Parts: sequence; structure tokens; C-alpha cells
Amino acid sequence: MSLYTRLKLRRHDFLTDTSGSVPTEGVLASVFLIWWYIASFQFFDAFRQKNVNLKAAYTIADMISREGEIDGNYVEGLNTLFDYLTFSRRPTWVRATSVIWDDDDNRFEVAWSYASGSTPGETTSGIQAKTSKIPVMPASDSVIVVETNMAYEPIFSIGLNAHWYTTFIATRPRFASCVRFNLHDGTEPACTYDADIDMSDNDHDDGSPTTTDDTEDPIGGT
Repeated sequence: MSLYTRLKLRRHDFLTDTSGSVPTEGVLASVFLIWWYIASFQFFDAFRQKNVNLKAAYTIADMISREGEIDGNYVEGLNTLFDYLTFSRRPTWVRATSVIWDDDDNRFEVAWSYASGSTPGETTSGIQAKTSKIPVMPASDSVIVVETNMAYEPIFSIGLNAHWYTTFIATRPRFASCVRFNLHDGTEPACTYDADIDMSDNDHDDGSPTTTDDTEDPIGGT
């Protein structure tokens, strides 16, 4: 009998053999089941944390939209609230930005922006990359943009790496045309620090094109 024939017979015997070892098969199956259980728990935890992060961000955005005036301490307090709602074990930050639509320059402009911690505030030039997330607004109307950022580290290294959960929420002030920001420097709390825009009636005060210095730093975190 040739070697090829013997190999062919052994292959046939192996494929038709129905005998087995219960302990061996049980160990092989248990390894797969344990891996499947851990992976399912990990992916469920990641989606759960993402959902918690999103709900916390919408809660903060809704709180700001109901205010008539806020300041830096208010945003710092919202960051503390965000940490409490998300049970975050890593540093997070919250940024609130008042954005207006300038019909003359045909672009969104930052009226004021404050971010918690050492994170910088948003700028007019920086907001241009995010315009697709902001709804269409009439001339000189305003919205509050709330951004949050938190780190997520998976419990088990199974198909997921550490990454960031970021949110971008645009909501309109509920009880006023804008939310004012108090600088606590002796000036009156304002909706915008661009003198060419009068937010009291959502119209330009002089009819001239509005200009904004993009190089000027916004209100930043401390």
C-alpha cells in the first residue's frame, strides 16, 4: 500500500470518527464561553459609559439654556457635576460657548467661551470646523454650544482600546435671546463682546459689517 493511500485512509478515518473526550471538549468549550462572556461585558460597559456621558452632557446643556447669566465658577461647577454623573476616574473638562450667526460675514462667530480647568476656550476660527453640527440660525441669533470630554479605559483588553468620549451639543437659550457671561471685572454681564452686535433685539446696531478679531483669545479656563 502506497504512502498516499495510507494517508487517504487515515484522513477518512479521522473525518468519520465520532469518538471523543468529554473533559477535553468541555475545556475547549469553556475557554470560548469565558472569552465570549468577558467580551460581551466589556462592550456592554463601553456603550453604557457612552450613554451615561451623553446624558450628562445634555443635562449640563439644558441647565445652561435655562440661565440668564453665568460665569466661570458656574462652568467649573458644571464640570464637578459632570464628574459626579459619569463616575469618571480620569480628569474631564466642560466647555460652554455662546455662538452667534453673523449674516454680514456669513459665518458663525464666538461671542464668549469658557472651558473648565486648563482647557482653552473656543475661538471664532476654531468654530468654523464644527459648523456642520450647529443648526441654521437667523441673523445675530445665538445658541449655547456645550462640549464635554472624558477618557474611557476598558476593564479588559479585548477588542477595545482606551479612547475619548467627546460630545458637542448646540441648544438655544430658553428664556432670553442669549445667555450673558459675567467677567467679574466691573463690566456689565454681556451676551457678546463684539461691540458691532446688539443682541438685545437680535440685530446689528449700526448696520455695518461685523468684524471679529480671531487672534484675540476667548475667555479661557483658569
